[in-house]
Amino acid sequence: MGLLNPSFEEEGPLPGEARHWTLTAVTSREVLAGFGPAPEEAWEDFERWHSLRASLDDVPLSRAFFDSSSEGHEDFNEGWANAVFLAELPPAQVLPFPFNGGTTEDCESGWANVPYARSWGEVASSTGLFNGEPHEDFEEQWRSNQAFAWSWSAVPASAALFDANAQPVEDFENTWTVASTL
Repeated sequence: MGLLNPSFEEEGPLPGEARHWTLTAVTSREVLAGFGPAPEEAWEDFERWHSLRASLDDVPLSRAFFDSSSEGHEDFNEGWANAVFLAELPPAQVLPFPFNGGTTEDCESGWANVPYARSWGEVASSTGLFNGEPHEDFEEQWRSNQAFAWSWSAVPASAALFDANAQPVEDFENTWTVASTL
């Protein structure tokens, strides 16, 4: 459907209105937050927190010492209650575990996947039912939406009323809260 009265040549029912058009006005109020000392910026750039150091050459450094040996690095050798390391398990601790009678797990049995399906043709299929039908038509049990409107003529029309349902046109003559700016 094309636009009706695209050039605003046909007058509407009230002065200043165009036929087949609706005038909508939107207003908003904005508040801006200023960051930093004067002059305030509309965004936080973090540049004024500290002076910018382009290199660490002129920055005083302190070395941290991690243990009583005065080492300048953490080697995790002292103070961690790990003086005894096991590089391998002792033979008394090594026990073979039988996987279905074998020494290795080949993932072939005991996994409820035998026999393997190597194509979709080998998979059993069944038709899914939606409300007793073999397809979902979204007609039933969807929050009482059984009555669809397939065209605008099927939708009941009602005129918009303004001023507590007293006027068919908004004349903006009622009291409005005064808008103010900062």
